[in-house]
Amino acid sequence: MLTIDLDSRPSHPLVEANWKQFRMPCVCGILTGDGTVLLMEERSDYHEGNYRCQTWPVCETTIDSLCEYGMEFVDLTDYVRQPPIPGTNARAVCGEGSMGGDGFVAVVNDHGLVWAIFFTASNPFYEVNVVGDCVEAMSTHGVLWRFPIYRPWDIALTYTIDWRQVRPADPPIS
Repeated sequence: MLTIDLDSRPSHPLVEANWKQFRMPCVCGILTGDGTVLLMEERSDYHEGNYRCQTWPVCETTIDSLCEYGMEFVDLTDYVRQPPIPGTNARAVCGEGSMGGDGFVAVVNDHGLVWAIFFTASNPFYEVNVVGDCVEAMSTHGVLWRFPIYRPWDIALTYTIDWRQVRPADPPIS
């Protein structure tokens, strides 16, 4: 599987050039700064009116190989950036692609892209936080996605939670 280094510099010129334009491959998967791509399968549906999604790794390839087969890039928009991940100069960002139902979550550092994950059926991500060793991002489907920083393919989902509403109880009024 992929090796994640939060201090790495993007070493693939195509990745670096497209990330500077805030674009990434239009495939469900994880892109790293060295041009490695971990393709992911994504299945979603509604069960009793509630959105449900499953994702899992399929295979590892490269951005060069995908480009040989006509892979296109998608423009990314409306992203949220967080303060640095403790002990690093890397930070989490999130947002949406230009197709409407898609979303992305990424970890970047002062040099550029460390990793980014793109989904076609997640809906946009509108809030991102780093909690422990995970990047947590809320989608407009009301799903909290958790990506371990060093193993972003090990995704955990929590449904119908809005973390802006989840907070400690107010102290009693005296």
